[in-house]
Amino acid sequence: MRPLLACLLTAPLLGLMAPEARAQDQIGYYHATLGPQDMVNSSGQRLADFCAIVQQDRANYHRFHRRDPEDGGDPFFATPEARAQIPYSCRVMPGFDYIPQHVLSGRPRFILVRIIGVGNRITALEIQEGAG
Repeated sequence: MRPLLACLLTAPLLGLMAPEARAQDQIGYYHATLGPQDMVNSSGQRLADFCAIVQQDRANYHRFHRRDPEDGGDPFFATPEARAQIPYSCRVMPGFDYIPQHVLSGRPRFILVRIIGVGNRITALEIQEGAG
């Protein structure tokens, strides 16, 4: 009887959690070349973290207007507060694990960033090789 009671008590909670998990969708995407200008911070110091380079790319795009020809726009990272979330939501997709090592060694890389979220709230940035 105890397992049945536990199921009856937890089932409503799972039902409340499931819609949010199902509601996560791709809410945007952009292409970018992570080039030499993205590999250093605004003070000119070399960045040693891949997600910090992705963040710097968006700062270069939106704030400093230093764009690589292949850099695409996005409606999400125009503010410093939004860009500050990039290191916490950035993840390299399976099969593309070589990208961070490539970029951290100083070689440019063309990437696709899929923006995953619920409504306009970003929950993840999924990074993979860009086409082209």
